[in-house]
Amino acid sequence: MRDLTPEEQAKLEAMTDPEVVKPKFAWDDTFQRKLLAMLLTDQFMLIQSMDKVKPDYFSNEIHVAICKILLKYFAERKSLPEKWIIIQELNETLKEKDKTVQLHYLAELNAVYDYYVPGIDTREYLIDKITYFAKVQAVKVAFHTSLEKMQEAPEDEKTWSFVYEKMRQAMLIDRSYEPGLEYFMNIEEMFRRMEDVFVGKDRFTSGFPAIDNALTGGGLFAGQIASWIGLPGTGKSLALVKAAVQNVLLGHKVLYITLEMDELGITQRFTSQFAKLDINNLRGVKDTVLQTIEEFKKDKDDPNLLHVKQFPGGAIDVNGVRAYMAQLELRGWKPNLLVLDYVGEMKDDPNVKKYESAYRILRDLRGFGVEKGHCTFTCVQPNASAAKLEIGQYIDESNIGTSFDQFKPLDAFWSINQQVLEKDAEVGRVFVIKHRNGRSRFPFKIAFDYKLGTLDMFEISKDRYREAMNLVQEKKASEVSLDNVQAPAPKKGRSKKPFIGDDVETYEA
Repeated sequence: MRDLTPEEQAKLEAMTDPEVVKPKFAWDDTFQRKLLAMLLTDQFMLIQSMDKVKPDYFSNEIHVAICKILLKYFAERKSLPEKWIIIQELNETLKEKDKTVQLHYLAELNAVYDYYVPGIDTREYLIDKITYFAKVQAVKVAFHTSLEKMQEAPEDEKTWSFVYEKMRQAMLIDRSYEPGLEYFMNIEEMFRRMEDVFVGKDRFTSGFPAIDNALTGGGLFAGQIASWIGLPGTGKSLALVKAAVQNVLLGHKVLYITLEMDELGITQRFTSQFAKLDINNLRGVKDTVLQTIEEFKKDKDDPNLLHVKQFPGGAIDVNGVRAYMAQLELRGWKPNLLVLDYVGEMKDDPNVKKYESAYRILRDLRGFGVEKGHCTFTCVQPNASAAKLEIGQYIDESNIGTSFDQFKPLDAFWSINQQVLEKDAEVGRVFVIKHRNGRSRFPFKIAFDYKLGTLDMFEISKDRYREAMNLVQEKKASEVSLDNVQAPAPKKGRSKKPFIGDDVETYEA
């Protein structure tokens, strides 16, 4: 191998000079402001970028100072600093400088905060640009360190191994992706995953055997999304709580995000179903609840299996959920089931029509689950046509409110059907609208535990359903007879008239 000529040596040194080599895309002031504003206001993006973006990457010394304060604060406290904290730290840094300089720094900080408008399209664009810029910087650093090694020992074999490894690492900088399943190289991995499914490690239950048995593999899996639909007050949130309870019992880590009921209300429902106690008397059985919880925790390596978090309705979008879960992960807790009650209360994308936003929310939630490896349960509201259905008819995909396209991303879709008579009888009907992997288009009967006060929902037989409905019908008939003394008595030997809809379940297999 020949030595480098003086001219070649000068060219190589120029290539490694940061004042000579510039990124191939425009890293201008506007872009730098947008990037810095994103880091200051979007915690998920900060977490994604902090291993790529360094303060010295910014050409403006004000941006360098702000970035240093931000990264130092986040590394120490694992949260974004409020604006006043940045101002205070800047003032401390600038106390030796002229008043005019201080005002200039603060004016630029205010300008930066105005630059970034959160949105999934902007975030994806910036991630791509940040990744590319990091790759360019890594190549420059690799050239510089390689040149030093080449000058020290150009004939040493270890030098060229070092150069090769540095350049290889630089070129590998990209978004993080799992390699996937290398089928022919690792067929045992398929059987390991099958075993995880069999023992329930990677399987998520709906809480209803009729649904789970109809799904291929006996339940839902990471990356899939399921939704309930039903009229207000028919038990959609109760079904989500039931799923949370049953999956915690399987050992899954469940994050329950509520956009309607507060955290206390959800945890009371969870406790009532989990400990099988009257929700109206939990304070009176505190010792029983604590004993039940301790019994459950004692054989668990990590008993921290449920987080309940409330956000105001309309205040959080999918990006916000990402950022919140990233913060939980920083604290060492990563859920594998997300229960979101419910998508209709999430923040819409103001840049598109409401029906398009409704579809994108479910699409992006499913994509997020695939990316992070968790399952998602949620619910949607029906349109006005659902209220016109009678017993024997079922809410299905034609009754989705806001956007029919919401049906498309779902791997499983179930409806809760309950008329006034059924509510009085404390029963209802579930219709399996869609299973991407499994049997669908069939109903089954359910009951609600109002007597014991657990608010649980469970499957019942057709006979029990019919009996409950007939009892309510008889009670109402008796009340009518008492109000009308001239009402004729039923003839002896006449069989009871079945309630309406007893034998008209058009979807029954």
